[in-house]
Amino acid sequence: MNRILNIVIIAIILTGVFVNYSCKPEDPPKAVVIVVDEDSNPVEEAVVVVRAAPSDSAHTIVYLLNEAKAVADTQYTDSEGKVYYDFKYESIYKVEVTKGSDRYNPFTRRGIGILILENDKTCETTIEINEQTVF
Repeated sequence: MNRILNIVIIAIILTGVFVNYSCKPEDPPKAVVIVVDEDSNPVEEAVVVVRAAPSDSAHTIVYLLNEAKAVADTQYTDSEGKVYYDFKYESIYKVEVTKGSDRYNPFTRRGIGILILENDKTCETTIEINEQTVF
């Protein structure tokens, strides 16, 4: 009888552990876009546009964690050349970066990248901008 009771207790404990750890909800995907120049220096105030691929449709939506934005999401890089995102779903997005001319760069510089989003992960992509990139 004592042996059966021990087996039942162990089975209950193992079931509890299995249920608690196997049913953990996945965290939604996150992303960091890092914009650098040709010398790998961070670029502040670059325009970062995230578009669903293909972005030609009028019905394209970018699903951020707290909102859905039609066609694209536009943000500006911080002083470290970074933009942070919290997304709602796993997906693949196209990233286009533009930085207008300034006193050091007389021409508009551009860069292109991609975000491949997976639950429980942070996708980090570095995009180099230059004068030759064309969208």
